[in-house]
Amino acid sequence: MLGLIVTLITQSGNNSPRDAATQPSAAAVEPVTPETPTSETPATADPSESTADDVVTVSPSPSPSQASAKILRTGDFTLARGHSADLEHGTVGTSVKNPDMAWHGGDEFSAMNGRVADTWRGATPTICAKALDSPRSTGWMVAGLEGTWFCMPTSANHLAAVEWLGDGEGGLQFHYIVWDVTAPSDDT
Repeated sequence: MLGLIVTLITQSGNNSPRDAATQPSAAAVEPVTPETPTSETPATADPSESTADDVVTVSPSPSPSQASAKILRTGDFTLARGHSADLEHGTVGTSVKNPDMAWHGGDEFSAMNGRVADTWRGATPTICAKALDSPRSTGWMVAGLEGTWFCMPTSANHLAAVEWLGDGEGGLQFHYIVWDVTAPSDDT
């Protein structure tokens, strides 16, 4: 949590949106700057006073949408060890109500609904729907694979994608998009 707060304070001026249709090369990835969050713990609070129930809400960032799909939410976030993320509501922390993904350490994050698929072709609703024809339950993240997009259904069954930007101070760095498109069924 301390890493997220420090990152927010030191980099709050850089709010450039990402293009959802392209993936950056590993060399082109800029340091991740989370959007200005609202938090249950003030940014100036002593880290030793943080509780295990701290949840950070990430404000959506503007991003161009496709004509056929409306973007419901997009932004950047850091996922610390032991934390989960609710992409529908833009919340990250230890006590997230409807988590879509969680990271407990190591090279994989868990898709809470058990369905995630990766793609290097960028992230659009069409690409993600096709990628979810062959889902797994975890997303694999190792050095050199930065820029990988992971497609998954959200807890509200919308189609979403998270781009792994790499390891950062305080945890894993991601960019995410949630579309108003219903995720494909896992019965296919």
